Amino acid sequence: MQLYIGAGLLLMCMLPEKADTKETVHTPVLNQRESPYESENRRSKKILPSRIRQLKAEKEYLLQQISTLPQHNPNALSGRLGYHSIPITETMAGTNQQINVKFAFYSKLDSIALMPALVSGSAGLESYAFPKRFSIEVLERRGKWIGGNPGRWEERRELAEWVEVVNWLDQDFPDPGPYPVFFECSGEQMYQVRISFPDGDELSAGTFHALGELFLFRRDANGRTSDNMMGWGKDVTIEASDTLSKPLLWDVQYLKDGFAGLGLPLSEGTADVDDLMISWEAGEPEEPVQIIMDLGEIRQVGGVRLWPTEAPYGMLVSLFGFPGTVQLELSPDPDFNEVRKEIVHHAREEMYGDNFLILATGAYDARYVRITLDDFSEYQQRRILGLGEIQVVEYNEIFSEGCDVSANGLPANATEQLPRLVDGFSRHRRILSVSEQIKGLAMRRPLDQRLTILEQELRATEELWESLQLRLSISGGGLLLLVLFLGWRFQRRQRKHEVSKLKVRITRDLHDEVGSSLGGISMMSEELVSMATDEQMREELDELSLMAREACSSLREVVWVTDQVVILLPALVEKMVERAERTLRGVQLRAEIATNLPAIEVALTVKRHLLMFFREAVHNCARHAGATEVKIGACVEQSQLILSIEDNGCGFQVEKKHAGWGVESMKKRAQEIGGLLRIDSTQDQGTCVQLIVPLAKLSVEPTTAYQTSNECDE
Repeated sequence: MQLYIGAGLLLMCMLPEKADTKETVHTPVLNQRESPYESENRRSKKILPSRIRQLKAEKEYLLQQISTLPQHNPNALSGRLGYHSIPITETMAGTNQQINVKFAFYSKLDSIALMPALVSGSAGLESYAFPKRFSIEVLERRGKWIGGNPGRWEERRELAEWVEVVNWLDQDFPDPGPYPVFFECSGEQMYQVRISFPDGDELSAGTFHALGELFLFRRDANGRTSDNMMGWGKDVTIEASDTLSKPLLWDVQYLKDGFAGLGLPLSEGTADVDDLMISWEAGEPEEPVQIIMDLGEIRQVGGVRLWPTEAPYGMLVSLFGFPGTVQLELSPDPDFNEVRKEIVHHAREEMYGDNFLILATGAYDARYVRITLDDFSEYQQRRILGLGEIQVVEYNEIFSEGCDVSANGLPANATEQLPRLVDGFSRHRRILSVSEQIKGLAMRRPLDQRLTILEQELRATEELWESLQLRLSISGGGLLLLVLFLGWRFQRRQRKHEVSKLKVRITRDLHDEVGSSLGGISMMSEELVSMATDEQMREELDELSLMAREACSSLREVVWVTDQVVILLPALVEKMVERAERTLRGVQLRAEIATNLPAIEVALTVKRHLLMFFREAVHNCARHAGATEVKIGACVEQSQLILSIEDNGCGFQVEKKHAGWGVESMKKRAQEIGGLLRIDSTQDQGTCVQLIVPLAKLSVEPTTAYQTSNECDE
């Protein structure tokens, strides 16, 4: 009732005072027309929702357009950044810095793309020193028609002519950000490309420019954009008039190495398709794996590309499951009597980050492809093989998509995954050519920029509309509801605070009263042990003392958990070690705890299972093992927590049930938190208990529940 009265008084205080009669008479216009504030509110109520609908519709349209374009997943490279010019000096006046690309052949130039060098900035990835003024010229083929039977061209280089295809000298080029810049060309035959950068004026001293990658796309016989000619190896040479050469970071040769920091050429839209992912049992495979592909007919093969898959569970691990050794064999016959062979012994090292592996063969006629894979990596102590796709290509033409695939050395249940290697998809996305990726990302840049601006405007408009609605609701009586709501929240918070205080008081009372009693029982039982002459009585008193110490440790843990708002993994492990020190009296205890345990918040249920698991293991060491030495270990390997308790006691047969050992209880607790229990025990040599839990599972409350030995009869 008091709350209602207070709210009413607050509303009355906020209402305007009643106008004087004389003022009302002298200002009749205010009674006939709405105030400017009311007029603005009425217009906003009409305009703002309409604008919000427009912005949401445009956003949906932009997202639909973006979904048809390549995925934009750029990343800053740690090396092989690209080309970097020498800073301009006063002595360089009147000269242009140039990059020259020469081909050992004539080809049709379809388009040119410049990729900025990428660096990490405050707002994410940024372009680094992208040139503001530049021009691009091509040396076009010029020849003379001779005629004859058959007619032919006379190729005369002295008749070649430089033709300008890009001119950005009169104004600054806008910053492209982490996107490539794309220029279409006429498709004329050429054998040289030149990029020129003006020296500027006296104000340009000290300035410089950089490029991450240069793409020169060929036009095929059908008039379509084809492959990147910069990847044609020794047939392409590149030079720069003035260049900063710092190997592993900057060099003009890095403009054609294929590493642009754009990620794999994949579509933005996803599909319900999986990559090949295989694991073997411990000790397998004993031999390399062979994958055999039948292209259906003789093809002129220029190379083979092996695509990596992505790591599971959201792990940021590049080249997950990719083999270390790859051997390629091409043959026109199925028995591989006539073979063209290529081999890469350190495949993962040559791929420089998350890229695909290219095995160039140089236009070899073949129908059958045999790929031998070896040197497999390990995950959770099992050999694994992960591949996204295998492409057999010549320039941009792919021969392998949908072809017949067989394999040797795979598990029987894994052969059904082989079609995933030739389905044209990787990482749930359609595979694109490099030309599709670069051109598509250049088209995507203005869409992404517009989407960013649109989302900002949409947020601001929605916040304005919400604010206006709140103001209107308050003026119409919404304040009372707000006050009531705040009062309810306050009372709820008070009750929650009181319950929390009561919980703390109960736990501390338990610690002070019950804990002191248990401590006294433990001390008395230890004194009685020294006085007892009967061996059976001494054993029973020892058991009583151990039970009292364990109960005291449990009470301490209850109090500690109650006092903690957040429990982090290092603190939890430290508490486990303290528990072991109190329980294992008279036993030599050694703790090997890794110093780099991540500060992960442990969920309440997971914490309980970890503590109960550890208590059970230490309990076995104290009561059953008869151990004189115990080693406790905690470390992180491959994004997994490994917790171990090892003793030199009597050991036992793991496959047999032993009353009191709690093996089933530990196994069920491990299952509930998504972990794995391993027990290695040898008679008279000791026991090692290991709990392996993915780090990602520690902060998540389990969705399933198992009964443990503490909750049911085994």
